[in-house]
Amino acid sequence: MGIQNQELKKRLGNVSHKDWIKFAQSKGLLVLSGHGSHYANIRNPNISDPKDPRGLISTVTKNCFKEANEEIFKRFLKFGIAEDEIWKGLGFL
Repeated sequence: MGIQNQELKKRLGNVSHKDWIKFAQSKGLLVLSGHGSHYANIRNPNISDPKDPRGLISTVTKNCFKEANEEIFKRFLKFGIAEDEIWKGLGFL
C-alpha cells in the first residue's frame, strides 16, 4: 500500500510532529507522549494498552523528515484511513 498522489508526496517534508498529533486527535486516535515529549505513540483507541503492540499505529518523533513522514503516512493508510482523508487532515487538500 503506497502513496498515490506523487505531487503531494513531494511536500511531506513540510509535515511536523504537531501536524501528525493534530491529525491523529482529529480522527479520535489515542496519542501518548513519551520521554519528555520527544516522541508520541499514536494508538488505536480500541486497543489502548501501551504494552499491546497490536494497538500501535505509528510513533512520531519530534524531528520529522520526509522519509519518516512517508512511513507514518503509510501506517495511517494501513490502519484504514483513506489517502485523501489524510491529505485533508494535514491541510494539503
